[in-house]
Amino acid sequence: MDDHFCTKKPKRLLEKEDAKPSMLINDISRMFGHRVRRESERAGISHGNRKLLMELSHEDGVSQLSLVKHTHLSAPTVSVALSKLEADGLVRREADVTDLRQVKVYITDKGREKDDFIREKCHETEEIMLDGISKDEYDSLIITLKKILSNLIDEEEK
Repeated sequence: MDDHFCTKKPKRLLEKEDAKPSMLINDISRMFGHRVRRESERAGISHGNRKLLMELSHEDGVSQLSLVKHTHLSAPTVSVALSKLEADGLVRREADVTDLRQVKVYITDKGREKDDFIREKCHETEEIMLDGISKDEYDSLIITLKKILSNLIDEEEK
């Protein structure tokens, strides 16, 4: 993805007097994701692999179907990605001892190293985002964003 293209729209948005919070939040999220994706791909970690490794680092030993549901990747994409990740020594698959029809996927130490790299890039991006933001501004921002998220969750649960 062209870096210039990624920043062109948000720069225009900064100049808009009537920019809405949703527009700003969307562009911040998109730019955050773009930077982490770019840095991961430079290290040889594709978008789908990144999502799978991050999911496995949170919940190891899950089924392929569970990975499909939690990553929102298609079943064929997950299947192909897992084969590559397994060949690269980043994950391993084992039969479930309680249900031999099931295969569980586990992240390896090498996979955790890749996941740690991704997390480091997320933390670096977070630091860039918060540069020049005071503690009071940060605390206020968190409170406001949680209210916005809560409002959307409440609406979804109606």
